[in-house]
Amino acid sequence: MTSTPIGSSKGKGRAPVDWRLHALSNVPTVEQLSNLELPMAAMPEQQDTVPAEYAINTDFLVSGTAERPPWTGYYVPLPGACLAVTNIYGVWFELRRREAGFEAHRLAREGLSLIDAPLNSIDYAHLRATGEPLTQAPSCAATPAIQTATITTTANEPKKTGWVMPPLPPDDEDYVFSSTTN
Repeated sequence: MTSTPIGSSKGKGRAPVDWRLHALSNVPTVEQLSNLELPMAAMPEQQDTVPAEYAINTDFLVSGTAERPPWTGYYVPLPGACLAVTNIYGVWFELRRREAGFEAHRLAREGLSLIDAPLNSIDYAHLRATGEPLTQAPSCAATPAIQTATITTTANEPKKTGWVMPPLPPDDEDYVFSSTTN
């Protein structure tokens, strides 16, 4: 699992040469690989370890740099956002922060066009069945214009409030509510 750089192979024999296993202290068995379930604990990569031919459509970003990612790791750039992903055993997963750690919670969406290089025995059907479903269908549609609410008082002092629900007007009806699109 390249996303879990826990432990070190230093002084413990020869380190695996396969990039999908380099960060592991114990190489998983065929049975362990076939029984993987989501969500599972993961850790974002701290180094750019995925070969370029498998990291297409991803950016390796370092926290504290101009890109300002929340943590160091791989991200898929989307219009106006970046989606955190991680590569475990050669398979791309969507990654999220959970309590004090991180977890891979679903296979990366097909629409992201990420290239997997899975270890033998990975059961995609089982991973897909145990992963979280998408809450909405993926879309490449343009983001709709931001709506802002304008509250006008009787003194005609407009006040922009952003995309929030304006306060309810008082009973004396001194407020008029109108919705505008910028």
